[in-house]
Amino acid sequence: MPDPLEPASSYSLQNHRYLSKVRLLSISKSKTRNILDSSTMARGQTSASSAAAGGMRMVVAVDFGTTYTTVAYANSLYVSYNILWPFILSTELLKNWGSGGDISQDKVPTVLRYDNGGTTGAYCWGYRAQQSAKDKRIHEWFKLGLCSDFEERRARESELIKKYKSKTALPPVEGEVCMNLVVNFLSGVKDAVDKCFNSIDEDVARCPRDYIVTVPALWDHAEQEKTRQCAERAGMGSGAQLQIISEPEAACIFAIQNKISMKVNETFVICDAGGGTVDLASYTIESLIKAPFHCKLSGAATGSGGLCGSIFLNRIFEAYLEKKLRDYPYWEASFMIDALKDFEERIKPNFNGENKEGYNIRIGGLIKSERHGIDKNFLSLTTKELRQNVFEEVISKIQGLVRDQIAQTRGSVKEVILAGGFGNNPYLKKRLEKIDLVVNQGIKVQHFEDSETAIARGALIAGLARLGRTNAHEDVFDGGFNAAPLDIVEVVSNISSRHYGTKCFHDFSIGDPPSRREVYPNLATLMRPDGDKIEKISWFALRGESIPNGQPMSFRFVKVERVVIRDPHFQTQALFAEVHIYTCERETPAEFANDSSVWEMAQFTLDLTGLTLPIIQRGGQQLYEAEFFIEMTLRGTNLSFCGVYGIGTSYEKRFPGRDIKFL
Repeated sequence: MPDPLEPASSYSLQNHRYLSKVRLLSISKSKTRNILDSSTMARGQTSASSAAAGGMRMVVAVDFGTTYTTVAYANSLYVSYNILWPFILSTELLKNWGSGGDISQDKVPTVLRYDNGGTTGAYCWGYRAQQSAKDKRIHEWFKLGLCSDFEERRARESELIKKYKSKTALPPVEGEVCMNLVVNFLSGVKDAVDKCFNSIDEDVARCPRDYIVTVPALWDHAEQEKTRQCAERAGMGSGAQLQIISEPEAACIFAIQNKISMKVNETFVICDAGGGTVDLASYTIESLIKAPFHCKLSGAATGSGGLCGSIFLNRIFEAYLEKKLRDYPYWEASFMIDALKDFEERIKPNFNGENKEGYNIRIGGLIKSERHGIDKNFLSLTTKELRQNVFEEVISKIQGLVRDQIAQTRGSVKEVILAGGFGNNPYLKKRLEKIDLVVNQGIKVQHFEDSETAIARGALIAGLARLGRTNAHEDVFDGGFNAAPLDIVEVVSNISSRHYGTKCFHDFSIGDPPSRREVYPNLATLMRPDGDKIEKISWFALRGESIPNGQPMSFRFVKVERVVIRDPHFQTQALFAEVHIYTCERETPAEFANDSSVWEMAQFTLDLTGLTLPIIQRGGQQLYEAEFFIEMTLRGTNLSFCGVYGIGTSYEKRFPGRDIKFL
């Protein structure tokens, strides 16, 4: 790694050493003001507002997980000062969760419990809700209800979720009820962030904030939009102050930032092994510059995943103990609580599959029974029995997912990088190293020390990088300390996991199904009122294709409307085009919209006001006909649409999609 203290241009070694000594958010008031006032006082601004006026913002990343949530945050000043080697300074993790409980940890359980046992009214969240699960059922895994169709399908395909159900969870919810739960939980997280910043410094408390929230990569745009709406309702901002990033992309950013030994054209797989789900993505390094750090990645395969996270180890462990000790007469319910706590905190994270001494769980009150492996106050378990009876089912599922992801990745995979809470487990790493494709292709399996917080930290880097780009040309500080444009890690393309298309009318021809032949006599109500037509899906982006990030993909669209002289209704109607976007995940996409494999994912309106529509003669009728292109642009997790008339000409006009609804 290059020396982070190496000076660059007007950036002084003395200033860098000063900043390296202070914590991200514990700069004293006087020093903070001295830094900021050099630029703000010249503009006549007061000291009280110097932080905000000087360009300082707080960036907060929320890894909203299925079972646990992590929050990382940083001061945007470090983007401005740390030009040569961005983000080497340690970020901060939220550890005090306010109303979410008094347990100081860098993660909080993603759970809720309402006082009335339902879904409305007063509630507790996080550790406080988890503690109440001893005698009350709570809302768990409710995040998955935002994508109920997809997650229900994954649940149907998951043997683990069928065999090992939660004993503390309330029935799953979806729709608006689910969104309310998510809003309430994120409101609790936001409140904890506010209290943390209020305790640091007055200027920090007043600083404007940007939030960036993670979503699963396998979710569709409708579910990503629901997550954004929930975060907005929870008070985490809106517009440019609220970003959404996919979990594998965030993990990938953290991985590249911490693994600068990787080379251009190398391909790797990210395995995010979390509590509830395991999700995978593949990327190829397109370019890599180390000083200042900048990396471009392209997707090398569609994402994949399954419901086989580490929480199932807890459930399997509990089921195994119940079976093992079913005829032990002195077993009490409280003993299981102690056993599960020790398994969760000590055994599961460190299990390597080779410990010859086995594991002793201290449980006060146990009476000796050699047949059950119980000594006074101790339950003994061998490594072999844990390996075979607890870890095997989950590990083998993850092995299968990783193997399949490697197999479908384009190019030779160099590394499998483990992230997520279970990514640090040494036994998981050993088992993945034994996959046949890993052995035969010489693939390296690696994890980081901070894998549990990698997604939150990677999302934070992405948020800081966006601020760096935003401030690139702003005079934030006097004396040459302007922020550099920091793309850091940029995903330039992704492999499409589905087909995208829209309905259009084709002339009926031999070979088309007669049952779908439609004759439209009422010309006043038709999109194409000019004869004998058949409606099909025109697929403009195919599954497996590389979709460039931020670059539009266009498809031809024709708006046809009957001309009715001196009728304002038809004149107005002709100036609006309603567009429907469909998707299909089948390898060969269907032709028709009512096929079971096709669903409508989005609809929007184009307002063509200001466009003079040409009039054509067809079949004795006068028709408005406007031929234009519709651009679909995928930028990160955001999907936008725009109509372009006269594309590439001097009279080109653009009409952004209005009232976009993701379905």
